[in-house]
Amino acid sequence: MSTVAGADGPVVTVTQTITGLNDVVSGGFEPPDVSVAAGTGFLVELVNLAQQTWTTTADGATQVVQRRDLSVLFGSGSDRLTDPRIFFDAPTGRWLASISDIDDDSVLLAVSAGADPTGAWTVSSYAAGGCADQPRLGVADGVVVLTADVFEDCEEVGARPLGAELWTVNKAQLLAGSTAPAFSSFGPTVEYSSFAPVQSLSSTATEYVVSVDDRASRLVHLLAVDGVPPDPVDVLEVAAPAIKPLLRPPPAGQPPGTGVRPPIATNDNRVLDSVWENGRLWFSANASCIPGGDALIRSCARIVELATETRTVRFDADLGFAGANVFYPALRPRDNGDLVVVAGETGQKVPLELIVVGRTTDGVFTPPVVVAQSVGLYRGDRYGDYFAAARDPLRPETVWVGGEMGSDIPSGRGWATALAAVVVTGAGSIPPEIAGNAPPGVRASSAVRRVGATVRLEYLALDEGSAVRTVVVVRNAKKVVFRHSTPRETLHEQKRYAVAWPAGKARGRFGYCVNTVSISGVASPQSCVAITVR
Repeated sequence: MSTVAGADGPVVTVTQTITGLNDVVSGGFEPPDVSVAAGTGFLVELVNLAQQTWTTTADGATQVVQRRDLSVLFGSGSDRLTDPRIFFDAPTGRWLASISDIDDDSVLLAVSAGADPTGAWTVSSYAAGGCADQPRLGVADGVVVLTADVFEDCEEVGARPLGAELWTVNKAQLLAGSTAPAFSSFGPTVEYSSFAPVQSLSSTATEYVVSVDDRASRLVHLLAVDGVPPDPVDVLEVAAPAIKPLLRPPPAGQPPGTGVRPPIATNDNRVLDSVWENGRLWFSANASCIPGGDALIRSCARIVELATETRTVRFDADLGFAGANVFYPALRPRDNGDLVVVAGETGQKVPLELIVVGRTTDGVFTPPVVVAQSVGLYRGDRYGDYFAAARDPLRPETVWVGGEMGSDIPSGRGWATALAAVVVTGAGSIPPEIAGNAPPGVRASSAVRRVGATVRLEYLALDEGSAVRTVVVVRNAKKVVFRHSTPRETLHEQKRYAVAWPAGKARGRFGYCVNTVSISGVASPQSCVAITVR
């Protein structure tokens, strides 16, 4: 049984947080399906219909260098796309991305021409036996494995499931630029409800795939994919070790607030993320559990570790907290085997937020740390399907995570994502320093509008930034007459914001200054103007 560490135990540190894609630039659809990959000098996020790329350095500095539609990356024209995934294959220095083409009933696979994800890519297509839902992407030495849950129809609610399908693709031919590489297919088969191929972080000729039974599962199906097309490929279940009952989770309630307060749908119990390294396989899923100190069934994050050599379960635990729901977990090991887990969290007294938790190799979970928080209740129809995590090849002690943070606007109708760099340190170790990333710049506006006793102080965001406070100060010739700090929020480049100053009967000329402060305490330069209040 796992435990949550005390203050003298291991610690997870969010060394930096950056603003990810949102609904405005990602196509306007719900839910956001977040995928993140880290390469040598680059960080890439795919969400719904958009890609954003940052450059990264050994000291952690990041800068946005590209944003583009996924229809451009995949060369899909006007076809409808959904459920993207991305992975950086460190041994080959290449990026691989997959997505479902709804109109073509196929899965598309894109491979970068080099280590720069902003450059050229080649694309190949794999026909499915129906609508390919939530395609997954796995990689081993000689093959790339794609999987999907196939349904009769993409349009009809409750369409009949046809089962899980798997494609094994010749990796060397993909890397050579082939758009029609040799491949073999398996399924669709109703014997398995869903396939999750692992993303292999060390050398292996065998690609492992895990699956659990729909609705409720007391075991995990471990499959091995051996062979490289055009040679024969074997897809065999090699073990089915027992796990604690893995049950569909309940919805996650939000805190009380004004207006409609819909619960967050936490979907089902299928495997959400899976990764393999040096004989150890980890996977995550949504689950039902009763957290310690609680009396109610909650949505929890199931974390399981398998030993693929002995085909046994090494670790099996639910990550949950009293009074809260945890959902959409993704995970990655750092270079020493410690895990970083990212997930959503909310409850009757817990605001909707994105959190990270560490787990050391001895099975101890760290206390959770908040990466980003929704500015209010989320009123969208759907919240998410999956989040993401990726190890940084430049800093292997660092894991990048990404997920939905809720809404970045008070109405709660829009959604936003956040990315963060995370490090786990053991008991007695000194946690790393938090990167002093500059918060977004802001510009004070000299245009002042008075409505009765209230004055509207406007400012313009010059950059993107998440989890920042905006500080507004008004002075007369003698003293500060008004000072206000906003709650932490996301600012969007070239968008105007305002703070209300209860000025009463104040009249005359004032100095008005505004700046922002990041979550790590770094302040942007002040922007000041003279204003006249009449």
